[in-house]
Amino acid sequence: MSPASKIIFKTLKFINFRKIVEKQAFHVGIRQHKEFVPADIKKRYHYAIRAVRNKTVLTFENKQKVTNTHVVFLHGGAYIFGAATGHWSFLKEIVNRSYCRITAIDYPLAPEFTYRETIDMVENSYELLVKNYPDDNFIFLGDSAGGGLALVMAQKLSAKNNTKLPVKNILLSPWLDMSMSNPETEKQRNSDLILTLEMLACAASKYSGGDSLSQPELSPLFGSFENLSPTLVFYGTEELFYADIRKMKQITSMGSHQFIYREYAGMQHDWVLFPIPERESVISEICSFIV
Repeated sequence: MSPASKIIFKTLKFINFRKIVEKQAFHVGIRQHKEFVPADIKKRYHYAIRAVRNKTVLTFENKQKVTNTHVVFLHGGAYIFGAATGHWSFLKEIVNRSYCRITAIDYPLAPEFTYRETIDMVENSYELLVKNYPDDNFIFLGDSAGGGLALVMAQKLSAKNNTKLPVKNILLSPWLDMSMSNPETEKQRNSDLILTLEMLACAASKYSGGDSLSQPELSPLFGSFENLSPTLVFYGTEELFYADIRKMKQITSMGSHQFIYREYAGMQHDWVLFPIPERESVISEICSFIV
């Protein structure tokens, strides 16, 4: 683990960051409208803003050069928090290094909406992108809850015969089982400095609308992994999702599944959003993978 990582993680522990996040989760209510697109995206990149079900779908690319690789990004935030500054910094790094085109989807969040509206909106957004960029090769990318949602969408689309499928998927610390029913998860309770089981249970209750948490549209760990495109998965040994990601690794190790796993020792949940050297290695591998 790098010195920078040690400093940041010690700081998170000192300020009890996970309890701060937990408190915010418990008090999430009807939110005020907030501009989704950062000002510097509009200044530094070619961009297009589209509306799908009254939500923003932003596509942006390098002004000098762009390929036909089209990354569709679904941000993390436990389905109750919007995109953070770290997400935009991460996406800009990928665009600047790989010259891909990126679309970030401002999908509906709980408690105003449930998974039903979210999945429908993301599916409608994807259909619109396929129509507007017919020659592009699409790749799903998501972190945390967005990683779970990316896998949900990949599974959903693969079940259809008449849909242009994403050619690859990238999952960063994905939330795979909203029920958090894996008994091994309890072992990570104290090591995860970002998430708490109580916070996740609260978010799951809001997002599910009371429906069964074990259904694949909420917990893709219980969905089908057949016929999925090559998928790259990053995860840390200290996060609450560690046990479920390891379980997915076990499932996908059988048969002809094309899953690649990158386990980072000592890393916290969604460490790719932190300014640490370990983040750089992830971004470099992502850029190589999407080419």
